[in-house]
Amino acid sequence: MKTFKILLLFVISFSLIGCASAQIKKRNTTEKSKNTNVKTNNKTANNKLMSVETKSLAEGAYSKVEEPFVFVAREQETYAQLQSIVENLPSASEIDFSKSAVVAAFAGTKNSGGYSVSIKNSAGKVFIEMINPPKDAMVTQVITTPFNVALIPLEENNPVNLELSANWKNVMQTYKIASGTFEYSGGIAGMRKEFGAEGAISILSFGNYATLVFNLAGKGANKNMKLADTASGSVKGGKIELARLGAGNFSENPKPPLKVSGTMTNGKLSLAFEPFPSRVADGFQARGKIEAVKTK
Repeated sequence: MKTFKILLLFVISFSLIGCASAQIKKRNTTEKSKNTNVKTNNKTANNKLMSVETKSLAEGAYSKVEEPFVFVAREQETYAQLQSIVENLPSASEIDFSKSAVVAAFAGTKNSGGYSVSIKNSAGKVFIEMINPPKDAMVTQVITTPFNVALIPLEENNPVNLELSANWKNVMQTYKIASGTFEYSGGIAGMRKEFGAEGAISILSFGNYATLVFNLAGKGANKNMKLADTASGSVKGGKIELARLGAGNFSENPKPPLKVSGTMTNGKLSLAFEPFPSRVADGFQARGKIEAVKTK
């Protein structure tokens, strides 16, 4: 009997040791899994952090542009126009315009060296700033035209929101909307909505090119509808052509971008907005017209 009790105690002890060992192993496995997840999440977070950084495509003290100007390219046609202004830019085939935009900023003529242009992307805005040389800096006594061209991470449907320093703001022309009508239509039920528009458009020009900064809103009950984006294109003989402008929430999803054409003569701006072909059957599309008058 005594031998049996000893054997029984041995079996029970062995079972308890086995259970404890299993629990420890399970806990260690869980902790290892947690640590792995933390590392993975940290790695993902770091990748996201890196993805919001701008990448310089070209920068220097001399450019063809002798006055403050900004140019934004969201697709290949407009990028080709920028390539005629800035030499040796990467091929358009190297840029994924569905995930990025190209922003170029030209400071204009400066009386000495030491100036540079900063382009930063933060909190959904692109900050463009003129960097002056320190007062006691030794600089070259030659005329310079500083510039910077940067690749900005940006999803296709997101707007380019510019924050410009005084170097560019002071030379912008502003047009106030005198009249504007828009509509969007589409959907399975064939929905259609018309509304008025108000707001302003700011313009920077250089030679045969212009950049328009749109700040439009619906009128009255539609005041929460916004179209705020920046687009660049050609201006020849007073005729404007912008290859791509985001529709904002002037349309329901999938709201394809807009092509803009019109005239800018004698202090008056007249623009027509037409949608890209929708990629989705029964998708919504926006179109409209505005007339604006120069105020600055």
